[in-house]
Order: sequence, then structure tokens, then C-alpha cells
Amino acid sequence: MRIAELATWICAGLAIVAVGLAGWQLWLARLAARQATERAETLRRLADAAESHAAKAAGAARTAQAQAERAWEQVKLANGQLEEAREERRATTQTEQWEWAYSVTTAARELVDTSQELIRSALDTHVAPHHRVAAERYYRQTARRWQETMIKAVARTSPPLEVQQQFVTFVDVHQRLHGNLGVLLRAVETNTLSDGDALTKQILGLRHEMNNAHRNLQRTISASLTAPDAPTQQITA
Repeated sequence: MRIAELATWICAGLAIVAVGLAGWQLWLARLAARQATERAETLRRLADAAESHAAKAAGAARTAQAQAERAWEQVKLANGQLEEAREERRATTQTEQWEWAYSVTTAARELVDTSQELIRSALDTHVAPHHRVAAERYYRQTARRWQETMIKAVARTSPPLEVQQQFVTFVDVHQRLHGNLGVLLRAVETNTLSDGDALTKQILGLRHEMNNAHRNLQRTISASLTAPDAPTQQITA
């Protein structure tokens, strides 16, 4: 009898232990399931976040591409405007150079003509004194206009060295002729000028030299004005 009771109690104890183990395993299973659910939820949130980031990145990429296209259009527009400005500047500069070249060569031609007229009126004994005075006054006005035009042209256009050298040559010849013209006019006024004297020969030589200097100046200026993709054009004054 006691053995049967003991066996019963042992079986009951084992059953209780089995129930406890089963409960423990059930709790562990539920814990694992809950953790798996939490991990799945975390992964889902991460996937949603990644998808959202991908969508934002795609939108940002589209926006950046659109901005890049607009920027490229603006760059092309700016390049076009810059090229137009350069072309306009080149055209303006070339036009200004031609205008100053014409002014300089015209002023130089007038100076040559008025100096020759003054020489003629001084050496011609049949010219009335008031005509000689008028010729001298016109010559001095022309000389002043030539000097002002030449200085402005050099300052505005910065001519090449060859043109500057011709300016120097022309100015040098004119200064020497100018000084001798003063002596010639005083000799005419005092009636001390004789035919074939050294002063007359010197002035006639300077007149010829000034003509040559003017031709060289005009030819050099014309050669320096070469239009793009076009042959050199000649200035006539």
C-alpha cells in the first residue's frame, strides 16, 4: 500500500514538473515570438525608412537634374551674351580706330597743305601781306588742331609701335619746318630774303621731307587697320 502511494506521489510530482517545464517552454516560445515580432516590426520600419529615403533621394536627384539643366541653359545664355558683348566691343573698337585714323590722317594732310600754302605765299612777292597773314593764321590753327588730334588718338587707341614711330618722325619734321617758317616770315617782313639763299633751300627741302613723312604715316596707319578675315584697307585723306 505504501509503495503504491509513493508511486502515485512520484507520478504526481513528475507530472507537476512536466507541467512546469511545459509552461516554461511556452513562456520562452512566447518571448521568442514577441522578440521575433519586434524584430520584424523594426525591420519593417527600417524598410519603410529606406524606401522613404530612396524616394526622397530620387526626388532630390530629379530636382538637382532640373536645376543643372536650368543652370546649363543660363550658362549658355550668359556665354551668348558675353560673345555678343565681345563682338560689339570689337566692332566699337574697330570703328573708333578707323575714326581716329581718319581724323589723324586728315589733320596731317591739312597741316601739310597749309604749310605749303604758307611757304608759297611767303616766297611769292606778288602775294599781298594780308593774304600772307591769313595763311599764317590758318596754318597755326591747323597745327594746333593736328597736335590735339594726334595726342587724343594716341591716348584713345594705343597705336602699335610702327605707327608711333611715324608720329614721331612726322612731328620732328614739322617742328623743324615750323621753326624755319618763323625765320622765313621775319625775313619776308624785313625784306631780307634773297632768291636761292640757304634758308629757302632748307625750307623747300623740309617741305619735300614733310610730304614723304605724311605718306609714310598714312601708309603705316592704313596697314595697321586690318579688319578680321579681310584684307588691309587703305585710308585716303
